[in-house]
Amino acid sequence: MVLRPARGQLILPKPLVVDSSTLFALGRVKLIKFLGKIDFKIFIPKAVKEEIQKGNDNLILKLVKMTELKGRTLKISKQLEKLNLDKGESQCCALAFKLKLKFIICDDRRFIRQIFFSNNNKLKKIKILGFSFFLHEFYKNKLIDDVWKHFNEIIKVNNWERSEVQVANYTFLKELGY
Repeated sequence: MVLRPARGQLILPKPLVVDSSTLFALGRVKLIKFLGKIDFKIFIPKAVKEEIQKGNDNLILKLVKMTELKGRTLKISKQLEKLNLDKGESQCCALAFKLKLKFIICDDRRFIRQIFFSNNNKLKKIKILGFSFFLHEFYKNKLIDDVWKHFNEIIKVNNWERSEVQVANYTFLKELGY
């Protein structure tokens, strides 16, 4: 999607790197359809594409752009895997480094825990945001009218009650004033 402001300038969508956990969570509550209606281009690495294909969710694949990791970016991904990170999360972090992003969107409990306890300085530079980032964007764009209703539904449907995922997403929304 390319937006054209009144002055005639082209504004390209901002890049986002998103892991399969968040995409599946949005899909389970029928919010995935809104991804194409916000001002972001969603990038996923090959490992995430493979996870989505295993989950048989073709709608998700239509809304994202798969990016193959090569050269230095692939090397970074392999180094992160040696820290006992899953392939998908490792590739998401490496892709974020390549795109010069300061965060990725991921709701994987194990990964959130690993990042929290990691002493790897490079890895600590990447902030992890979750599905609540999208709830905020959907609300800003008037695609949903009640952030907390969808928050609670996502937590329940994905069995994230009392988890790191719930705490991280709740904290994010509270910091934004919801």
